[in-house]
This record gives sequence, C-alpha cells and structure tokens, in this order.
Amino acid sequence: MLFNAQGRRGIYRKGVADSGEGERIAEWPEAVGGRVRRLCDWSRDGRFLLYETQDLETRRDLWVTPVTPEGRLAEGAQPKPYMRGPFAEWHGRFSPEPNPRWVAYESDETGRDEIYIASFPDAKRRLQVTSGGGAFPQWGPDGRELFYLSGDGMLSVVGLKNGAEGLEASTPQQLFALTAIGGTESPYEVSPDGKKILVNQAQPITELDVVVNWPLLLSRQAAQ
Repeated sequence: MLFNAQGRRGIYRKGVADSGEGERIAEWPEAVGGRVRRLCDWSRDGRFLLYETQDLETRRDLWVTPVTPEGRLAEGAQPKPYMRGPFAEWHGRFSPEPNPRWVAYESDETGRDEIYIASFPDAKRRLQVTSGGGAFPQWGPDGRELFYLSGDGMLSVVGLKNGAEGLEASTPQQLFALTAIGGTESPYEVSPDGKKILVNQAQPITELDVVVNWPLLLSRQAAQ
C-alpha cells in the first residue's frame, strides 16, 4: 500500500502485513502542485497515483503521477495537474476498471460540496452526481454504482450507465443514516465484492459496524 504519514514528508510504501514505518518512495518539493495534503487513490492497474494538494491561489487540487505496479515512482515520472482551477477539488477516486476511465471527486464549484465524475486522463467530460450536497465518493466493484454521503447524512448510491455524452446517473437511493466522524477520511468502505459496507460510526465508544447484504436492504426500501 501507499500512504503519507502525519509529521513525515513524502510518500511511503509497505506491504499490508509489514510492520515499521515503510519505505519512502518520494519526497516531492512543496512547490510541485502545492503542498501534498493527502493521497487519494492508487489506480487498479497500479500505474497512477491520485493525490490532493493545497495551494494559496487554487486551494485544493487533484494531481496525478505515474507509478509502477510495485508502488514506486515510474522512471522520469513527472506529476501533472488533473483538476486545478478556481474551485476546490478533493477526495478523488479512480473508477475500478483495469485502465481507469473516470475519476469521482468532491468539489465546491456550486458553493456547496457536491459529487462529480470526470473523464480520465483528461477531465474533458464531467457529470454532476448530486445536487443536495455530497461527500466521500466511492465506486462499486464493477464501476456501475457510486456511493457517497449525502448532504442530509444518508449513505446513498446511484447507478451508472453509459450514455450519448458519457456516464448517466440514476435517481439516488438512500441506504441508511451515517454520521461522519470528521476529518479527511471516509467514514465507510465498500468491500471489493460490493456485498459489505464497513462503517466507522460516531459513537461515545468507537465501533466498527459491517452492513451485509446491503442490496437486499436497498430492494426492500425501493418496494416500500
């Protein structure tokens, strides 16, 4: 896995079962795309790293850099901006294809945090997924669903299909209430097979809840 550690500059890699601080693979200068704020995602094919920077002028931006499948910087790798403009963009996630074609992300372009999907590697086509607020987008395992935390605190999901102008989103379906604990990390994770959702819920004592067979829960809600 790849990660950035609080209090330590650079990007680190280590095996999931390994102990220790990990191996530093890069110490990018602060001037490259602004200060590296957090890693967002590593593409399924292992070729791209998506990360978030912080800049005084453009605030939060999304940058991409080539890496090897072993998690090291590709030879001659040069980071380049993926989303950099007058609005803040963050929480980017690659679509799960072996060769990613889309990135889901969060932006305040409308004055409120909303979820968007943009084409990759060039963000020429974009789809606004939410209109009532959204945070922490995550793809379903086959790329046909996108999960997010809605503005009213509900974990929600939309179906996705190819349309004439790119991806098209279905009407959102709410799964269950979910209170984000705060900070920059997602309060939930979707399992690789899409059948379970691991939830880090805000409780007096921190607990992890696993929601199993969530598609059945969704179908029951739709039938009501």
